[in-house]
Amino acid sequence: MAIANTVIDYLESKRVKYSLINIVPVKTALEAARAATIAPDSLACATLVSVGGDQLMAVIPAGRTLDVWSLARRLKRDFSPATEQQIQTRFHDCGVRYLPPLGMAYGVPTVVDQTLTELEQVYFMAGDRSHLIQVDKKNFHRVFKDAVIGSRLTLDAAAAPAAAPNNTGRQNAVVSGDDKDDNEAALDIKERLRKTKKLPAMPVMAQRIIQLKARDEPDVKALGSIVELDPSLAAQVMRYASSPFFAYRGKIDSVQTAISRVLGYDMVMNLTFGIATARPFRIPRSSPLGLDTFWRHAVYSAAFTQALSNLLPPLLRPPSGLAYVAGLLHNFGHLLLGHLFRSEFMVLNRIIQKYPDKPLQELEIRVLGTHHGEIGAWLMEAWRLPEELIVAAREHHNIAYQGSHAVYPHLVLIVDRLLKRYDLGHSPETDFPEAILEYLEISEYQILGLANRILESSQDLDAMARQLAA
Repeated sequence: MAIANTVIDYLESKRVKYSLINIVPVKTALEAARAATIAPDSLACATLVSVGGDQLMAVIPAGRTLDVWSLARRLKRDFSPATEQQIQTRFHDCGVRYLPPLGMAYGVPTVVDQTLTELEQVYFMAGDRSHLIQVDKKNFHRVFKDAVIGSRLTLDAAAAPAAAPNNTGRQNAVVSGDDKDDNEAALDIKERLRKTKKLPAMPVMAQRIIQLKARDEPDVKALGSIVELDPSLAAQVMRYASSPFFAYRGKIDSVQTAISRVLGYDMVMNLTFGIATARPFRIPRSSPLGLDTFWRHAVYSAAFTQALSNLLPPLLRPPSGLAYVAGLLHNFGHLLLGHLFRSEFMVLNRIIQKYPDKPLQELEIRVLGTHHGEIGAWLMEAWRLPEELIVAAREHHNIAYQGSHAVYPHLVLIVDRLLKRYDLGHSPETDFPEAILEYLEISEYQILGLANRILESSQDLDAMARQLAA
């Protein structure tokens, strides 16, 4: 796809002076920044969201993450990421992953992060994967004369969630008069997380795994000894190694055998770490987001994400063990919400039961003022978990994400939508976005073939989920 004609026509109609930069073909905004040898924060990145029947474009530096809570507060109503079809319909001459931040050129209201207005030089995608546009400060202001300039539209990855006005937690949107009690109970979780004195400590087993990871050389015996300290965890590792998915014909009679002959050191390390991290959290079992539902979806997601990662081309393929943990923990925020804020967790479950056709993320933002991805990522940051897991948790519903470690949330998004076809999980969609399939270099045919193979082990996965939820 070539440079978008709409972009060039718009810049020329505004008499904007710009430079066109040729780069090697890229897949993400961060890759574009590296290809052009520019700072990611100088590259303006666009995200299209749907607000009711309308669209809005948010423009932020490519090196940062959109603060969806702040945007929802600014809009005073709920929103959701635009679908691929909505993007293609509106931005007809652009690649879905290479949107220029010129929503105004396409008739889309646009809000721009204030930090971009302070730069001497700003760059942005030209609608395709091989070109950037560069403008200076004066011409940037000319380009965005008709846009809204907003402050604090991005998250500071190193900081805890920022304070919020007390009145924003009580969202009106999803509830009507007969839901008043539920709505009044839903206080702003983000503010309360910031103030909480009871942040859960990282489980001891997970700490031991991290300490073992820090060693220079793999120590299979030490890893097996750690796993065997917890008989239930040891049983999970051996059960997983024995599943038809790995087609091992011998007998798995010990954790050491599972490590050395089937799963491998890194896989067992990450599998154990993921389970040890999440299992101590206790939340109600039988509810839409309860423990039974969480673990069944988590176990299937982990297996599918790991297997799907193995289909990717070598240069894009993540370590299978880390892909497994990303799938296992991407809904971690529900555990933290139910663990720390039981009443609000139950309110959200009641709302989900009452409005089963509403997208889960939309309900969460309206009831809680944030969503489970941000909640989970917040604790992961506090625990200093790998950035890949944090990104997977925060961005797994965001089809337009182009930041660091994009392969992880995109794998999880595909898996979420695949599992929804089997009535597992709360994904609002079941289609596979073409832009993400292109990025991952896989086809729907490959995904469905993989699903049939993994589902042959469904009894083992169900048994594993039941034991983890017990």
